[in-house]
Amino acid sequence: MNDNISIDVFPRKKDFQTLLELYPIQKANKFLPEWYKNSKRRKKSDEFGINAPLPHAKRCPAIQEEITNGYILPAWADFHIEILDGQVSLDMPLSEKLWVDNLGEPNSWQWIGSHARGQIKLMNLNTHEEGILKLLSPYFFKTPKGYGTAIRPLPYHFSPHIRLLPGMVDTDIWHEINFPFEFTLPLDFKKDKAKFTIEAGEPLAMITPFKKEEDFVVNNKDFDKDFLNTQNKNDVYMKSISHDWNRYKATIDKISKST
Repeated sequence: MNDNISIDVFPRKKDFQTLLELYPIQKANKFLPEWYKNSKRRKKSDEFGINAPLPHAKRCPAIQEEITNGYILPAWADFHIEILDGQVSLDMPLSEKLWVDNLGEPNSWQWIGSHARGQIKLMNLNTHEEGILKLLSPYFFKTPKGYGTAIRPLPYHFSPHIRLLPGMVDTDIWHEINFPFEFTLPLDFKKDKAKFTIEAGEPLAMITPFKKEEDFVVNNKDFDKDFLNTQNKNDVYMKSISHDWNRYKATIDKISKST
């Protein structure tokens, strides 16, 4: 990510400044998944031999990059969600209970919104009969001219409750972002009941800036012997340093910058 590109986050109301101070948006490496933190990282010297165990997925550089790059938007309050008799309710200490069929009633701040079922037709989302819910953010987001903000579901966090849907917003001209979500737990909303809490500070989504109107092309190339020779050399180098991705990356980056 370009260090010169920033996403400015503003409270939508003066009272919401406290929420942003309590639960700030921070780098993704501050919100590592529990499985990642609890997976033991063995010494490389212990991983070789006839009966050597397979390396854990934690060692995969693609997963490491995905988990640690970007910023995490945490929950700004406890969201107590209950599903009962075909209805979904959100109970928050910051606000009165809002029932799905009463979302349009006046309130000091509407913490949750919805979209009708017809708006998500054929999308096969795991949601209730009335449509889909969305968390209404207490913040505005602003990026420099020509840049927007991408929102992605949490990579490798595997939430047992909800999954925010991805999107890309032109936050250089439009600063409001709200967050539709589907349920990740399997439910028959007409029969089943469930009750759970998304705790304040719990990670919700990953946000990253992106450059608008930047064209790129994917080229489907023919077999290239010269490219293959380069790749074979890289492969030999990787194996010669015991598959140490960090050493490999540092050296390849250095070579590419010098050419």
